[in-house]
Amino acid sequence: MFIGIDDTDSERGLCTTYLSAVLMERLRPLGEIIGRPKLIRLNPCARYKTRGNAALAFQLESDRPEEVKDAALKTVLELSDFSGMNTNPGLVIAPQVTAQMTAFYQRAVTEILEIKEAKKLLDEEGIWYRGFKKGRGLIGALAAIGAVLPDFTYELIAYRERARWGTPRYIDAASVWRADALTYPRTWDTVDHHNNRIVFAPHSADPVLFGIRGCDPQAILEAFRTIKSEPVERSVLYQTNQGTDAHIQQGVVADVRDCESYRLHGFVAEPAQAIAGGHLFFPLQNDAARINCAAFEPTKNFRAVVLQLVLGDELEVCGSVQEGTLNLEKINILHLADKVETSAPLCPKCQKRMESAGKGQGYRCRRCKTHAEGRVQQLLTRNLETGYYEVPPIARRHLSKPLVRMSGENVHPSR
Repeated sequence: MFIGIDDTDSERGLCTTYLSAVLMERLRPLGEIIGRPKLIRLNPCARYKTRGNAALAFQLESDRPEEVKDAALKTVLELSDFSGMNTNPGLVIAPQVTAQMTAFYQRAVTEILEIKEAKKLLDEEGIWYRGFKKGRGLIGALAAIGAVLPDFTYELIAYRERARWGTPRYIDAASVWRADALTYPRTWDTVDHHNNRIVFAPHSADPVLFGIRGCDPQAILEAFRTIKSEPVERSVLYQTNQGTDAHIQQGVVADVRDCESYRLHGFVAEPAQAIAGGHLFFPLQNDAARINCAAFEPTKNFRAVVLQLVLGDELEVCGSVQEGTLNLEKINILHLADKVETSAPLCPKCQKRMESAGKGQGYRCRRCKTHAEGRVQQLLTRNLETGYYEVPPIARRHLSKPLVRMSGENVHPSR
């Protein structure tokens, strides 16, 4: 039996991963959990997502299917925040994973799907499901079951004791930095070195204490044992599509669609311009098509790279398109254009800058009585290299692949 759950939390609290962790514990007397549970992030542009747009799925071997359905239903009813305006839980229990379900997952991580599409596939496959309120969670629940992960990472999520929900978290900061030093790059996005921030713990009222992400379960467990914090009620190690760029599609500038994420090739058409708030924008051009690329203020030090781009730089950009603008997650500088500065010529005698002799009359040095016809061009050295640059951990989306995972590439990790 494959069990999928989504859309049970709200901005005020609760958490679908916590619900799944509790449900797995309750189902153990009824069967055996097979493999690791899956934490699946879906399209980050989804309008009604809460925080990371995660859905959960796990496999259970049991000969008591009716009792399993009853226990799952009771847990969803108990641990969903039905008061949330955009909380529309979905529960799916399927006997197998089909090619149609896997294709549905691939669409759910890159496109915006409608509830009727999920229901149509569930009915065609004869799958048992329950949707509550609008039933939007059926999309994620079905997609999570269908998720096949050619590339995957792990996340260990530690949960708080229920009596502490909604109170400030206690996590010893020094132990977090120590855990990162011991396990990076096998774990990542625990801290943000450049911005001196711990980034692996939420600030909301939900049951999550913190989450440790990485590619090596042993390193994740080592970090977990190193961190000192308030008591942990339970913890679960999930297999996940986080940090894989699963949402990124290869595209061309002329054909992008809103609410989807792309890798695009092009050339910088104008240097980046800043607006109020510290947000940067520059146009990327490919053939006759242009798209605005944005590095918003929360991307912090990444903006320093964007500010150094000049007309003609050849790039690949990765990010999500919203209202016709691509929100940058990373860039790959393929070729740096020459940066040329024009200025008044130097006097050949005294080596000081000449001044204008008048409109159309060239330049002169009053002191040496020398003359030059026009301005001169100077090729400037650029303090920038080709290769990949990324937003820092403080601004990274769950699905975005950190550069530390891109072995064999020319990368400049944010730390």
